[in-house]
Amino acid sequence: MRVIGHKRIALPSLMPSAAGLQQAAVHQATAMAMMCVASTGVRKGVYRYATHEAANRASDEALSRAILSNLSRMKAST
Repeated sequence: MRVIGHKRIALPSLMPSAAGLQQAAVHQATAMAMMCVASTGVRKGVYRYATHEAANRASDEALSRAILSNLSRMKAST
């Protein structure tokens, strides 16, 4: 695993900061506004992949399916 950059990621704490809570609220509201279909695109089952590339490809395809179903639902509702 390569480290790129020097930005420090804040560690989780028992008392989150106000800025952190505000960022989380914006992130959640944006995701909920964009999500018409409650699905990740991943079908039920156990998956085994020969390579990491194959697993990444399957993950990308599932994400594409979820985005496509959300877009088609959004177009149908307008």
